[in-house]
Amino acid sequence: MHLLRESTAARHAACERERLLVRERLTTALGQLLPRGSRVWIYGSLIEPAGFREWSDVDLALERDPPDMSIYLLASLLAERCGRRVDLCLIDETRLADTIRRRGEQWTV
Repeated sequence: MHLLRESTAARHAACERERLLVRERLTTALGQLLPRGSRVWIYGSLIEPAGFREWSDVDLALERDPPDMSIYLLASLLAERCGRRVDLCLIDETRLADTIRRRGEQWTV
């Protein structure tokens, strides 16, 4: 039982390190790809330390369309830089807007 607890603790610690790394990569990528002052919300497992897993993606909502590119291109570029699949939406076009605003983390780039 002791080995199982150690293994579980090690797995959770590795997931938390990866979550923090993905957040750092996302911050950098957003700063490079979006205009200064852009507002975004992150939500889902990326804001929940105990919920992030090896297969977790990045859930992101934008305040407005990115200039000079589609949200699909932005999602692809972010996925490449973060090493994770990125689910990207516009906050005012998703049925989850109220929940994202209430539970998500709002970032200003």
